[in-house]
Amino acid sequence: YFVHSYAAHSLDLADAGTAAVRPPLLTWTEYGDRFVSAVENGPLKATQFHPEKSGAAGVQLLRNWLATL
Repeated sequence: YFVHSYAAHSLDLADAGTAAVRPPLLTWTEYGDRFVSAVENGPLKATQFHPEKSGAAGVQLLRNWLATL
């Protein structure tokens, strides 16, 4: 469930001068444009959407995340 028009796009880490950095895990969404909808990089986990408003799948995502704490 997306409630705004902001979108995170990918960054080529080699172009950013950080080639030694391990690339993050990304999920993608296509909705008028292709954009990053979630990212995980070590302890950082972030979503570009509202899992609490995304029905049963969103609830399960939150349960899975809570189980990692």
